Amino acid sequence: MADFYLGIDLGTTNTVAALGIKRRSGEEFYPEVIRIPQYDSNNALTEMRYLPSVLYVDHNGQRIVGKRAKDMRFYQSGRTIANSKRYIGQSYRWEIDGQVITPCDVAAEILKRCRRAAEEYTRKEIKGAVITVPASFNNDQIYDTIRAAEIAGFNKDEIVILPEPTASLIYFVNKESVKEESIIDFSAPRRIMVFDIGGGTCDIAVVEVSRKGLSLTFRELAVGRYEELGGIDFDFWAADYLFHCFIREHKINPEHLTDEEKEEMFNKLVVFAEEAKESISSQVMMNYLDGREEKDENIIFQRTVPEFYQKRPYEFVISKKEYDQATERLYQRRSEKVRTEREARERKNIIDPVYETLSAYRLTPEDIDFIYMTGGMSRYQKLQKRLEKEFGKGIFVADSPTESVANGAAIYHYYNVVQERLRTEIMRDNSKQIKKDDLKEISYDIINVLAEAIMIDVENGLPEVIIPAQTPVPYEGKLEKRLKTTSPSGIKINLYGGQDAFDPQMRIQKSYVAKFSYPVESGTAIDVEYKIDKNKILSITMKVKDNPPIELTIERDLPVEERRLDYAW
Repeated sequence: MADFYLGIDLGTTNTVAALGIKRRSGEEFYPEVIRIPQYDSNNALTEMRYLPSVLYVDHNGQRIVGKRAKDMRFYQSGRTIANSKRYIGQSYRWEIDGQVITPCDVAAEILKRCRRAAEEYTRKEIKGAVITVPASFNNDQIYDTIRAAEIAGFNKDEIVILPEPTASLIYFVNKESVKEESIIDFSAPRRIMVFDIGGGTCDIAVVEVSRKGLSLTFRELAVGRYEELGGIDFDFWAADYLFHCFIREHKINPEHLTDEEKEEMFNKLVVFAEEAKESISSQVMMNYLDGREEKDENIIFQRTVPEFYQKRPYEFVISKKEYDQATERLYQRRSEKVRTEREARERKNIIDPVYETLSAYRLTPEDIDFIYMTGGMSRYQKLQKRLEKEFGKGIFVADSPTESVANGAAIYHYYNVVQERLRTEIMRDNSKQIKKDDLKEISYDIINVLAEAIMIDVENGLPEVIIPAQTPVPYEGKLEKRLKTTSPSGIKINLYGGQDAFDPQMRIQKSYVAKFSYPVESGTAIDVEYKIDKNKILSITMKVKDNPPIELTIERDLPVEERRLDYAW
C-alpha cells in the first residue's frame, strides 16, 4: 500500500502531472511523473508524460485536450485554442460553433484530464493537489486557476497554489540533499536566481535557500512582474521569418490574402517553428555529447506543411543559423526605456526582465550566487550562453526542465500535507502515538511575496497603494479615511496592479460597483479592510458611514472581451 500526493504544472504549452509516492512499508518518498492518456490525430489512445495545453472542439461539439488538439492546429487551427494560460484571469473568451470558451474553461479541461490520469494510476479518488503558477501571477489569475481546479473536480480546501520557481527549486534541493556529494553547499544561505522560461511565460525570482537541521526555508527576495515571454515568442518570430520568405519566393502580394488566410498560414508556421526549435535543440545536444560542436551550423529542420496555401502542401526548411537570426531580438536588451505596456510587449527580451527584477528589489548580479534555469526553453543552448555571458554567474539547468516543477509540487504536497497533519494531531491530542521517524521528515517553509503592489481607487480618484510590492503573504491591513465617496447612492471601485502609483505599466485588474443601503453625502470617508491569503487571493471590505459593510466579491462586472482564435504578439 502507498499514499499519493499530486503535483500539477499547469503550463502554457504543456502540462505535467507528478505523484509523490510514499510506501507505507517505510521506503523513501519519491516523485514520479505519470503518463497521461490522450487521443492522437488518428483518434487512437496514447499515453505521454505530458499533456499539450491545447483544446480542440470537434464538429460534434466535444472538447478535446492533449495531443490530438495540438495536432489539429495543422489542419483546423480555427477550432483550436492554444496558449490560453496567457489570458487566464482576464475577460477573454473564444467562440467556436456557438460555444463560448474562457481561459478558465480550458484550464479546467486540462486539470480534469490530469486528475483522472492520477486516479487511474492510483485507483483512488483524488481531491487535493498542489498546482503551480508563475510567481508573478496576480489575484485574478490565481483565482481563476483555483476556480478551474474546482470545476475539474478538486476540493477548494485541498487546492494549494505554489510558485513555479519555488517548486522547481524544491525538486533540485531535494535531489541534492540525498546525494553524498552535493554540487551546492546549503550549510550557509544561498541566493539563487531562478530563470523559469517555459512555453509562454518567463518567471524570474530570487530565492534565498537556508537550512537548519531538517528544516529548509525558501524565502522569495525578489519576484519579477508577469512576463508573457516564452518559447511561443521564439516560435512567433521564426514563423514571421518563414512567412515573409514564402511570400517573397512565390511572389505573393500579402494584400491579396484575406485575414483568415494569413492567420491560418501563420498558425501552421508557428507549429512548424516549435517543432524546428525542439529538433534543433536536440541535435545541438547530441553534437555536444559527441564532441562535434562545429557541426551545429549545419543543423536543419525540414517538414511538409499540409494544406498550407490554396489547399496545397508546401515543404519548409529552416537552419539553426536562420532560426537564431530570426529570434535574435529576443536576446538583446532594449536601447530605450519603455513608456507603455504595449511598448514592453513589442520590445520584450530575456535580459531586461532580469535587470528590472533585481533593480526593483535593490539587488545586483553580485548578490546572486548562481542562476538556476528551468522550463522547456531552458534547454535551448543559446539562451543558456546568453545569460551566462550577461551576468557572469554559474548556470545550473534542471536535469528534467519540463518535469522539475511538477515533481517539486508533488514533493511539497507530501511534506506540506504530512507536516500539517502531524502538527494538528499533536495539538489536538498529545496522547496520540506518532512515530518519531515521522517527526524527522524534512520540512519546507515557503515565504512568498507579491510581485506587484495592489492599488485601489474610487471613481475619479487617484490610485492608493493598499499592499506594497514585495509584501510577504499572507497579509492584512486597513486604509482609513483616505478614500472618499463621489456619489450619494454608491461607488465604483477599481483595483490596479503595478510597482507603484507612478508605474507606466500599471493596469486595471478589476472593477466593482457597489450600491449603498442608505444615501450618504458625497465626500464621505471610506474605510477599507483587506487581506490576502497564502494563495494570494484578495478579499476587501468597504465601510461607509451609516451603511452595513460591503464585501467585494471576486466576480467581475467588467464587459467580457471576445478574442479571435489567433496568437497575440
